[in-house]
Amino acid sequence: MASLRERYPLESRKPLKKTFSEIGASLITIITFAIGVFIVLIQGRSAASTLQKFNFWPIFLIFVALIILALILKYVYEVFYMKYYFYDLVGKNLVIKKGVFSRSEITLPMNRLQDVYVDQDILDRILQLYDVHVSSATMISGNLAHMDGLSKENAQSIKNLILSGIQKENG
Repeated sequence: MASLRERYPLESRKPLKKTFSEIGASLITIITFAIGVFIVLIQGRSAASTLQKFNFWPIFLIFVALIILALILKYVYEVFYMKYYFYDLVGKNLVIKKGVFSRSEITLPMNRLQDVYVDQDILDRILQLYDVHVSSATMISGNLAHMDGLSKENAQSIKNLILSGIQKENG
C-alpha cells in the first residue's frame, strides 16, 4: 500500500515558499545594514560629494550576485528537503521524518493525538499551500508534527484520515 506521502504529495511550490520566507528576513536585515553604512559614509559630508568619490556599482553588483547565489542555494536545499520529507500512518502511529543534513523523526501514537488542524500563513495564501498540524501533550509535537506545503484537497484528506484514526483509537 502506498504511503500517505505518495497518496497525498507535497506541492512543487513548497520549496519556492520556503526559499522566499527565509531569504526575505535576511534581505531586510542586509538592506537595513546597507542603509546604515550609507548614512555613516555621508554623515558630515554632502551626499553629492560622497557619491562622486565613491563608486557603488561594484559593491551593488557583488551584493546582487550574493543574493542570487543565496536564493539558488536555498532553493536547491529546499528541493532536497522536500525529497526527504516523509509522513505516513504506520500501524497505530503517525510518523513524520524531515531534514537533509540533520534528520529528525517523530512518531505519534494515534491514541495520544489531541488536535489536528489546517492553516496557512501569508505566503501559503499567495502560493495556495496548506499546512496540517497535529499535536499531542508533548512539547516536541508542536515543533515537528506538521506536514506543510500541501494542496487544499490533500491537506483536508490527511486531516480527515488522522481524525478518523483518532476516533477509532478513542472508540
